[in-house]
Amino acid sequence: MGRRVALAAGVGALLGLAWWGMFELYVSGAVCTKDEWGCLGVFVTSIPIFAVVGSVLGGLALRSLKVSRAWLVAVPATLMAVVAMVLLMGVTFLAFAVFAALYVLIAVLTGSVEARRESP
Repeated sequence: MGRRVALAAGVGALLGLAWWGMFELYVSGAVCTKDEWGCLGVFVTSIPIFAVVGSVLGGLALRSLKVSRAWLVAVPATLMAVVAMVLLMGVTFLAFAVFAALYVLIAVLTGSVEARRESP
């Protein structure tokens, strides 16, 4: 269980750093123009794209690290973290902690179900 939680925290933190980097690119205006709705439009468009790509990358990363039921951790944790970060728009520097905490929470919850099934 400890290995599963630690790996989930690491993958979640990396995805949180990716979210933070994406948001900082938009704020700086490096990838979009600040005219009219330019950066806002790009950000709103990229939220569902990040949710899907982050879920897939998180699932593949956990799966490659041999974490059982990796997709059951990655998909809900990424979706909840994206929603949380949209609501916490002004504090994007906490993205790595939010993603890591939600990955840990889901890993613990799904791990306890797995442990109960294995015990007699």
